[in-house]
Amino acid sequence: MDEIISNFTENDSKIFKEEFDDFLPKKIFDFHVHLWKEDFYNLEISNKRRKQNPFLNSGINQFTYNDFEKITKKLFYKKNYYGLLYGLPVIEMDIDKNNEYIAMVNNEIKGHGLFIPKPDLKEVPENFFKNRFVGFKPYPDLVRKTKIDDSSKIDIDTSIFDFVSKNVLEFCHEFGLILQLHIPRKERLNDKRNIQEIESIGKKYPRIKIVLAHAGRSYCYNDIKYSIKHLKKIKNLYVDTAMINNFLVNEVLIKELGPDKIFYGSDLVVAALKGKNIEINDKHYFVTNSSKPWSLSSSEMELNDFTFFIYEIIRAIKIATDSLDIRKIDIEKIFYSNAMNLIEEITQGIKV
Repeated sequence: MDEIISNFTENDSKIFKEEFDDFLPKKIFDFHVHLWKEDFYNLEISNKRRKQNPFLNSGINQFTYNDFEKITKKLFYKKNYYGLLYGLPVIEMDIDKNNEYIAMVNNEIKGHGLFIPKPDLKEVPENFFKNRFVGFKPYPDLVRKTKIDDSSKIDIDTSIFDFVSKNVLEFCHEFGLILQLHIPRKERLNDKRNIQEIESIGKKYPRIKIVLAHAGRSYCYNDIKYSIKHLKKIKNLYVDTAMINNFLVNEVLIKELGPDKIFYGSDLVVAALKGKNIEINDKHYFVTNSSKPWSLSSSEMELNDFTFFIYEIIRAIKIATDSLDIRKIDIEKIFYSNAMNLIEEITQGIKV
């Protein structure tokens, strides 16, 4: 964490003061925060996996709640920064230990988090609500079982229902909980099967708050421009903005879904690295100031050529809201009150 904080330069301070200080509300709620400890890993991480997943080769072995506080206080000084917390849903992680850690943090800070379910989850823990969970964060990576190097099958064959069990869906529906989906399959929202499955969940389980992580992995304009016509018909569907650096994507989301359906999200801790998510010919690429197996970089790039991914996420929202002349109250909704209102709605309906 010290290395990340030391990367904060005068240029970053200038960006925050000139672009974000007046734009951002005093209170910020991040809908997409991963926390874990290094000793939760129970499988060795292969070199191939390190190239596939930024979290497995970011140079950061763990990200605790104390780390979260340190980084957000540095990057968002003068602001009160909160988050919806959950673990790191990769096959190499001991998911049970990670869920227990999130529960402990939830109770210590009186915050809320999402429970990571295994694909074959049979029963929801009895202490689910006492541990201040307000929903689930299922993840396609957990379908891997022992084939930790095989990512192609997940991109081609995986159904949402392979990693979201009927038990999770029914429990979510019964209590009106959050289901935050990181959708599978290479074509993402341009894959008809993904759209059909999201639509079927929305129709069969109308009390579930479906939240598409990364707005359905819509890092490029082409990822969302056609699929949005289907998404906006699903009344119980929301999106978060994690790692979206493309203002055109945000324009589509705001115009078609409206600011009430959008949650600011970052994807910390990866979002605390310096770089940008760029679009080239309808494909997205991470560009970083230092070389990563999952990113593009050049020896000619200097630290001050970049700011943090998390600032680029906010910058992309700001450009979109400026171009659409969005009201200050709606900006506050995206960055804070949408999330808080949803969590309050859920918790009011639960007796612990």
